Amino acid sequence: MKEDADISIKEAMDELLETSIFKKVAKRNDKNFAQKLAMWLVRYILVISSMNESLKINLETVLLNLHGKNFRKILEVTNKTFNVVKEDSDKCNKYIW
Repeated sequence: MKEDADISIKEAMDELLETSIFKKVAKRNDKNFAQKLAMWLVRYILVISSMNESLKINLETVLLNLHGKNFRKILEVTNKTFNVVKEDSDKCNKYIW
């Protein structure tokens, strides 16, 4: 990634798509799905970081502002899912898949 502050959305997406986790996502789903997911994640990251930068509010507050009451449900589901994944990965010593 470029060292200066300016990076295009396409450059960020391309870099994200080169990570091992996105290569797995593309393999398990398809390349188009992985590209769309990368685009949305980059946009999401930019919105969240812009809110933090301009409004000086922490990540949890930003997420609560964006997702409202659904934020708590998202936390509940993801925490439950990742606890199961962690337990499984402790048994088989794999990274995600």
